[in-house]
Amino acid sequence: MARTLDDLAEMSGVSRATVSRVINGGSVSPATRQRVLDVIESTNYRPNLAARNLASGRSGVVGVVMHGGAPISFWDAYFSKLLTGVCSSLTSSAAGMMLWLGDRTKEETLDHILGMGMLDGVIVTADTIDDPLVDGLRASEMPVVLIGHRRADRDASYVDVDHEAAAEAITDHLIQSGRTRPIHITGRPNSVSGRDRALGFRKSLRKAGIPTEGTVVPGDYTDDSGYNAVQRLLEEGREFDALFCGNDNSARGTYKALLGAGLSVPEDVAVAGFDDLEFASQLDPPLTTVRQGIEDIGYEAARTLLSLLEDPESGPRRVLLPTELVVRRSTRRDSTGDTRSTDPGALPGVPDRAGGPITANKEENQSQ
Repeated sequence: MARTLDDLAEMSGVSRATVSRVINGGSVSPATRQRVLDVIESTNYRPNLAARNLASGRSGVVGVVMHGGAPISFWDAYFSKLLTGVCSSLTSSAAGMMLWLGDRTKEETLDHILGMGMLDGVIVTADTIDDPLVDGLRASEMPVVLIGHRRADRDASYVDVDHEAAAEAITDHLIQSGRTRPIHITGRPNSVSGRDRALGFRKSLRKAGIPTEGTVVPGDYTDDSGYNAVQRLLEEGREFDALFCGNDNSARGTYKALLGAGLSVPEDVAVAGFDDLEFASQLDPPLTTVRQGIEDIGYEAARTLLSLLEDPESGPRRVLLPTELVVRRSTRRDSTGDTRSTDPGALPGVPDRAGGPITANKEENQSQ
């Protein structure tokens, strides 16, 4: 196995300088270049990178853009799981990664990414309705895969779940459990997931004949937003017997506020979240929520980008992953333990064209 340039030079029958020119794109005759590349390939020098990338014109490096800053991206349970999935997929394919976090303006990040000229493609979180960074990347010639998508991104490559259908299903569960005055604490303002979850909540209420006016209060996916929303509801004298929170973090915040007001979960108020983060099952009582495979989303986004790089002419890849309703004691007055939905129609994700539930890793290449 070749470990140094000298090893490659000896095995190729050329000088060390010639090998260096081949690796760095210098001037070398086509025959000599191919001979060196063949040796690189056969000896697995720089495993899966050097020969392949020199021959293909690719760097073997992809960009990953997380819109949260460093504290959020590394310490928030959602974003850390997402990044873990991306890294796992890229590592298994021996691809390198350059990471951008939300510590600079989106315009600066866009200029930096496009100005580098060394990335094969980019994975970017796309949960903001108006996002010049996503728009700029999509308008470039660089292959891009979105984690999440907006209505305008229907012709882009993306990996996502159906937030609206999942929110409708968990609200259906609250209503079917006998709750008649549900309130929804939303996600982050201007977020696609927050908007879609609110749409699903309202859709469920309309099906049940429950008025929607005054049933949605603002949040931002944080514990504090859940706590503050409950405080406002109580101060205003609003009547409610169920809370569907934009995510598990905000649901955790409502527990503290309800307990402080002398209210019991679920006897007085049922509480449901979204994500099924690790702490959800450890809350007291354990939290009913929507499980989305967050690491799976990250893994699939990286896999989708690598597939797009291998076959760029095949068109956009649109992947919708399934979600699962996880029913726990926070919404069940008479239950112990953790009950998960076994009915595939209970939380259908996105119906396919035949009307059945979507399955994991389903790719929709046709226009939507």
